[in-house]
Amino acid sequence: MPSSMFISTTAPVLVPPINFSLVAPGIYRSGHPNRKNFTFLSKLNLRGIVYLENEDEPYRRDSLDFVNSSRLNLYRFDLSKESTLFTPEGKQKLESLLIILLDRRNHPLLVHDDTGKGTATLICALIRRLQNWSLTGAFAEGDMFAGPAGGAEGVGLGEAGMEFIASFDPKKVNYDRNHKPDWVD
Repeated sequence: MPSSMFISTTAPVLVPPINFSLVAPGIYRSGHPNRKNFTFLSKLNLRGIVYLENEDEPYRRDSLDFVNSSRLNLYRFDLSKESTLFTPEGKQKLESLLIILLDRRNHPLLVHDDTGKGTATLICALIRRLQNWSLTGAFAEGDMFAGPAGGAEGVGLGEAGMEFIASFDPKKVNYDRNHKPDWVD
């Protein structure tokens, strides 16, 4: 007679998006979610999704339907070209993004790019700088997700991204400190 632990259940299988991880309480990262991930994401009780690429193109239809049916806020900031972070427009986009990320009233949030490697890694490294991590630690974590830029994966942080992270001064970030998350140093 088979054991009851081998009897099939009807509970749905939960599938996180590719490269999914908790960054800090209230902030998650991943690649672009798809239909298979929506049940998993629903369990997170998200308030919003931040998409870091293709600002001028429509958000994927299935993901947009999930955002709308779940009554989530969708924030879009195309920061996929690291060199734009050094321009006034890029700095403005980043400041607007950080205002959203650093306001716990917006949490929990999912931050994603298409693969969960490039731009998501850069933004997570900036969060690590806000948490007072060393550059070595922030870069090493990024390599775990994206691989080194010169490595086989070839999608890690580029020179411009690493330079921007190294020069990033968390003390100069303007945001509402009355609603900052506990994890901001």
